[in-house]
Amino acid sequence: MTIKDMENILGIPRATIRFYEKERLISPKREENGYRDYSQEDLEKVKKIVILRKVGLPVSDIADIFDGAKTLPEALDENMQNLKKQLEELQGAINLSEKMKETSPDIVSLDADKYLNYIEEEEKLGHKFMTIAKDIARTEKGVIASYFSVTDKDGEPYTSWWGILRNAIICMAFAGVIFCLFRGKWSLTNFRDGIFGILIIMAIEAVLSIPLYFLGKKHPWIAKNRVKALVIAALILCVVLIVLDNMLGL
Repeated sequence: MTIKDMENILGIPRATIRFYEKERLISPKREENGYRDYSQEDLEKVKKIVILRKVGLPVSDIADIFDGAKTLPEALDENMQNLKKQLEELQGAINLSEKMKETSPDIVSLDADKYLNYIEEEEKLGHKFMTIAKDIARTEKGVIASYFSVTDKDGEPYTSWWGILRNAIICMAFAGVIFCLFRGKWSLTNFRDGIFGILIIMAIEAVLSIPLYFLGKKHPWIAKNRVKALVIAALILCVVLIVLDNMLGL
């Protein structure tokens, strides 16, 4: 059946079906003309995926279930614990919203200290509120991932190793070609040495980038000049490697 048939039967947009395919939850066959041919098995599998997504299971857990890495009861138990925690957070948020609505008609009159103290006291009693830690972690993850060129075109960290591996292969191949051109000879040895050189540079950048990033959060001048410092360090390293290469005749 076509993706339009799947769309009509399931009542979900084709973009969702293609997303499941991209995440390798389903693998429809391709006809000679290149169009996808969804089987009855694909249809039944997507039905199960929709149900599992409706109860809040993440795609990664669903993939683990189909792969046999996790059983359905195990995944549902974990999911119910997460949902209970979310319910507690939501109830705390509802209570706080009602309290704010009663005493603060607008943002100007909102007494921030009063409500922060209220939240702190309620949390000491075991009551929960919406957490902002995940937002911070997501931001940090995206910034750090961007340093290593492991983000997609929208700046989001890759959720699979393919994007990272692809970037690494392109980078290493480019370094190998540059090294062959520099030495004036196309050979496997020169190409290999170029790859080793870029790996060394990437390793040093990895060592320097993360500390500089977190230091930059406390010292603005470090954050402002971090990229320049890394570029200068990389250029110096390249020069050192070239000089060593000529001296040692590697």
